[in-house]
Amino acid sequence: MASSADIEQNYQVKYSEKWGSYLQQEASRLDKYVTVETGLSGRMVAFDQYGTLSFDEKSTRMGQTSLAEAPTFRRVMFPRVFTKAVGFDEFDAKKLAQIDVPVSKTIESLRAAAARSMDSVMLDAFLGTNHTGENGTTEVAFPKTQEIAADFVDSGSKKNSNLTVAKLRRALHMLQASEAWSEERRAYGDELVLACTSSQINSLLMEPEVGSFDYNSVRALVEGRVDTFMGFRIIRTELLPLATGTRSCLAWVKSRAQFGIWDDFKVKISVRDDLDEALQVRAKFACGATRLQEEGFVKILCAESDAAL
Repeated sequence: MASSADIEQNYQVKYSEKWGSYLQQEASRLDKYVTVETGLSGRMVAFDQYGTLSFDEKSTRMGQTSLAEAPTFRRVMFPRVFTKAVGFDEFDAKKLAQIDVPVSKTIESLRAAAARSMDSVMLDAFLGTNHTGENGTTEVAFPKTQEIAADFVDSGSKKNSNLTVAKLRRALHMLQASEAWSEERRAYGDELVLACTSSQINSLLMEPEVGSFDYNSVRALVEGRVDTFMGFRIIRTELLPLATGTRSCLAWVKSRAQFGIWDDFKVKISVRDDLDEALQVRAKFACGATRLQEEGFVKILCAESDAAL
C-alpha cells in the first residue's frame, strides 16, 4: 500500500494566466528632440538650404558691380524600410488552454521594437555617413573637427575619461563658436540636446559641479538623474555605439537634426490560408534621418573601460 508521503508525486505546476513582458525601451526617446517631417514619399527627399552671405566693402566710386552666386546646399535623406511578422498556428489557442494567444502582447512588443529602431535610425544617421548632391550619391562623413577625444582635458596631461563637465564645456563652446547655438535660437524654440547612456549620467553625477547648488538643482541628485545641465537637455539611450571601451555620445541642436517618416508604424492581422490558416501579425514602417549641417553636431567620445572609470 502506498504511503501518504507519496502525495508529493502528485504535486501540480500552476502557470500564470497572463503574459508578462521583458524589460525593454518601449517608446522613442529622441523623436521629441529632432525636427520631424511626416507623409514623405519618393526614393529620396532633398532638404535644400541657403548658406550665409557677407558684404563686400566698397572701395571705388561708380565701380563695376560684381554678382555672387547664391550659396545653396543640399542634404539628401533616404528611407529605410522595416517589417516584422509573427505567426500563431491555428491550434495554438486550444493548446494554450487557460492562457490567451498573445496577439495584443505581440502588437505591444512590435510597437516598442519600432520605437527603438527609429531611435537607432536617427543615431546611425547623425553619427554616420550622410549624402548630398543632385542624386544623393556624394557621401558626407562625420567630420573629425566636430569630435571631442576620449582623453580631452581642460588643462594638464591628457587622460581617458567618461563624460566630464570639461567635455560638455568644450561641446557647448564648439556649437556656439559655429553659431549653431545661441540665445536667439533658444528664443525661437530651438533646443540643445545631449544623448548619452546611463554610464555617462553616472559619471556626470560624480562631478563636483553637477552636485553643487551653484551649478545645478539638488533635485537631480535626489531623484538619481540629471535632466538638464549647462543648457543641454540630457536624453538617456542605451543604443549609442560602443567600440573597444569607448562610447560615442552626441550633442546636437534640434533644428539641425532631421527625421522623416515615409510610412508610420502600422499593424495588420490576417489569416494565412497558405500556412494552414495560421494567424499572422505583421507590422511595418519606413523612416530616415540626416544631419542638416555638421556644425550642429558634436561627437563626444567617452571611455567606459574599467581603467578609465
